[in-house]
Amino acid sequence: MDAYLGMMRALVDGSLEGAEDHPDLEVHARGQARELATDMLDGATAAGEPVLRPEVAEIDMDSDPPKVVIEDCMDNTAWVLEGHPARDTSERNTRLYAATVTLVENQWKVEELWLGEQGAC
Repeated sequence: MDAYLGMMRALVDGSLEGAEDHPDLEVHARGQARELATDMLDGATAAGEPVLRPEVAEIDMDSDPPKVVIEDCMDNTAWVLEGHPARDTSERNTRLYAATVTLVENQWKVEELWLGEQGAC
């Protein structure tokens, strides 16, 4: 869970700064998840923050490498890109984030990140 929350904190902090990358992404993510998170930080500036609701959906310590799947029905009502209108708080503003976190070289990092459709959770 720490790897997922750390990656999301870096993503949110980077978006508030209008960054194109964030040094903590490398600490908490690798592979496809790192690439997607970096792509999401395209220099656009956001305001506000999402509400995260991560839950462990699967644990497989016998796989190689060991993995944990986290699902997060994130509420992004208050996390808005600059220049875009504020979201209607009466509408469903959620999006499912699914993260596969793996243990490699004694470090848990988010390896895969999938973003579901808006309002799908």
